Formats: sequence, structure tokens, C-alpha cells
Amino acid sequence: MELGRAARMARETMDEHGLDGWTFAFDRARVRAGACHFRDRRITLSRAITAAQDEAEVQETVLHEVAHALVGPRHGHDAVWRRTARSIGATGERCYSVDQPVVPGRWQGRCAAGHVVHRHRRPERLLLCARCRGVPDRDRALCWSLDGRPVPPEQLGPQVAQGWRQLQDPSAAAGSDGRPPGTLRPGELVRITAPGRYHGVAARVLSRGRTCYTVQAPGVRLRVRFEAVRSVEPA
Repeated sequence: MELGRAARMARETMDEHGLDGWTFAFDRARVRAGACHFRDRRITLSRAITAAQDEAEVQETVLHEVAHALVGPRHGHDAVWRRTARSIGATGERCYSVDQPVVPGRWQGRCAAGHVVHRHRRPERLLLCARCRGVPDRDRALCWSLDGRPVPPEQLGPQVAQGWRQLQDPSAAAGSDGRPPGTLRPGELVRITAPGRYHGVAARVLSRGRTCYTVQAPGVRLRVRFEAVRSVEPA
């Protein structure tokens, strides 16, 4: 949609629903179409995504954010917000395309099954496909390309390269004392080696199951596969 028309439509819609004390602007977001800024009393649309959408999609985005402004910050996408959104002509659906990235990123990750994800920044850790459940991590791991050119893990940084090495050689995750996975005892200090959010985090073994440890990391309790931790000596 042409940006000037989108801005006029947004301003008219906001005025129609009593948001005359609010301002409108475009922003530089590329992974969400709109936002409601309660503190600044401002609604914004992504310049890139608005330009890529048609008028009906942009109107839905504006109504989506106007509904947020009307109900306030405490309601999120709850029943109160849904009722308000529907009453002003929006779908009231939280997962409408306004919440989805529609501008392809320069970085594209692909798993063995062919699922593709987009990123606008270089990935800094090994990422696994969220759509492939119950398959080996090696097949879930995303291979990356930049502007269509493959980028090997070694060029993505040490965390990505280390994660790939561990997928190729699970024995590398054994304890630093050479003990095989599954032999650590409750109370021992370990470091998580699985790729993802908790890679490199130190934790304490709480219990041992058939295939996983339950460990206590700072602020969170996790279940981690035997081969995804290594024992460490306390400092």
C-alpha cells in the first residue's frame, strides 16, 4: 500500500475511535507490522511491511493496534481485547498476519526437511527448526545462507561452529574427566553444551532419569539429555 494513503487511513481510523490525543508514525520494524506505544500514546506501522501489504491488511493492522490503545496495556490479547477489536471491525485474531514477518531477511536458515526461516541479522548460535519435532537434532539444525549464498558454520562464529561439531560428534559432550554420558551424580556441577538459549550455562545436577538429567541453572530448572552436558570442576 502507498505509505501516504496508509498514514491518512491510520489517522482517520484513530480519530474515528477517539484517539485524538494519540500520534501516528512509521517505524523501521521488519518482523511485525504494527505497534501500540502506551507510554508515548503513539501507534506505529512498519514502513517496509506496510509497503508490502494491501489496503485490507493494513487496515486490519491499524484496527488491531487501535484496540490495544482502547483497552490499555494490561489486557494484551485477552478476551477484553478481542471483544473490543471485533466491535470496531477487526478480526480479533491474535495470530493474524500482523504478527508475522512478511519481509524476507537477508539471512535464510533451512533444515533437512526444507523448512525455511528468515533473519535480518547474522545468527550467533546454532538454531534448530521449531517445526521438526521428534527428529534428530542433526536434521533439525538450520544451515544458513546470506543473500542466497551458503555460509558455513565456521563463518558464523565460535558458538555456531562448536554446536555443529557436537552434533557431528556427540562423544564430544562427555564429561571433562572422560566419563561417558549418563554417569554424573546429583550435586555435580555441569555445563550445558546443547545448542540453544542455555548453551554454555553452568548448572547443578538434581536427578538422573533414563535419558536426561534434571539440572538447576540460575533461575530455571531444566531437563537436559545426557550427551548435552559435561562435568566441570568447581571454581
